[in-house]
Formats: sequence, structure tokens, C-alpha cells
Amino acid sequence: MVTCKNCNHHFEGKFCNNCGQSADTNRLDFKFLIKNLRKNFLKYFHGGIFYSAVQLFTRPGHTIREYLDGKRVKHFEPIGLLITFATFYGVLYHTFGINMFAGISESNPNGTIDFKSVSNWMADHFAVVTLVLVPIYSIGSYFSFRKQKYNFYEHIYLNTFLGSQRLLVRIVVFPLFAIWDGMENIFILRDVLIVLDIILMVWSYTQFFNKMKRIKAILLGVLSYSIFFVLLLGIIAILISI
Repeated sequence: MVTCKNCNHHFEGKFCNNCGQSADTNRLDFKFLIKNLRKNFLKYFHGGIFYSAVQLFTRPGHTIREYLDGKRVKHFEPIGLLITFATFYGVLYHTFGINMFAGISESNPNGTIDFKSVSNWMADHFAVVTLVLVPIYSIGSYFSFRKQKYNFYEHIYLNTFLGSQRLLVRIVVFPLFAIWDGMENIFILRDVLIVLDIILMVWSYTQFFNKMKRIKAILLGVLSYSIFFVLLLGIIAILISI
């Protein structure tokens, strides 16, 4: 019989049947640290993160549809995946002090917006910003593809995966951001990434909504992004006016 050190319940076995705490609560030492690092590393990185990343660039729409249909064992949990990539990219962005608005603030010294502060805020809250954008993307896709019978929450998961896809692209090209920080080339790279975002989104939607004609799926994908863009501009305008 074991007494749980968390709730004082008496139980037999490896886990408390009252609160679920493990019976193995020995003193923390080096062996315990190594054991936990190994267990969490394997769980975190072997538990689907690489599989999901590869799938998002080989067959994104198909694998997301399969996930929604219940084929989930190999995948990393999508919201956790998005937060992981967003946090990693935010750390890179903040560490290197990238200013995506370089030149704009200099050319608009009397403007009401401090673009450098905006850049810093985005770096410090990148994971939050990324998560907030998912419902906005989802409104666009839900409206555009509403006849495909997927509910709004399924669109949330669809766009959560695609958010990770976009972040992975930015992580891969981040060295260019660091090299061109403050230079005109960074604006070109930013615009190229926006175009690539649209291409990847439309490609993914075309695979995901594979029961309709491809050209129709492409057009609706463009419509979806247009709705997202208009909504985003509206939200930014409201925030600026407050």
C-alpha cells in the first residue's frame, strides 16, 4: 500500500487512483533529471513533430483531412505544434532584433505609429499573434468553403496546421532576415513570403477540399485569403483608432 504524497490517498500500483500522481516520487537527483529529459525529448520530438512538419510540405491538404477523419497517432498535436514553432521563431526574431519596419519609421518621423515598438511587441508576443490569426484565417476558409460540410472548429484545426506550415518557411529563411536586417532586401523577402503564403495556402486547400474541381478550389482559396486580408486590415484600423 502506498500513500500518495499529493493527496494522501492510499493506493496500490504505479499511479494514485484518486489524483493520478505517480507513485515514483523519489528525491530529485541527476538520475531523475536525465530520465525526464530523455522521456520528454523522445515524447516531444519523436512523437510526431518531424512527421507533421514533413507532411505539411509533401501532402498538406491530404494529411490534415486524414487528421480530421481520425488518423492522428503519428501527428504532433496541431495547437502545440503551432505554439512550438511560433515560440521558436519569436525567440529568433527577438534575439536578432529584426525590424521588419526599418525605413518606414525613418520615412515617417511625424507619424502616430512607432513601428519599431510594433516590431518589438510582435517579437515578444509572437506566439499569441500567431494563435490570434488562426480564427481570422478560419473565418475566410469557412465562408469560402462552407458548402464542403466542415464545421468552424474543423477549419480552426485546418488553419492551425497551415499556420505551422507558414512558420516553418520563415524559420528556414530566417538567416536571410538576419543578414538583410535594415536593408531594402528585407522588404523584397517579406513580399516574396506573402506570395508564398498564398501559394501554399491555395495548394493545401486544393488538396484538402479534393471533392471539388481544382480550379474552383483554387479560386475559393484566393477568396479565402482575400477575406482574411480584409478582416485583418479592419482589425488593425480599429486598433489604431483606439
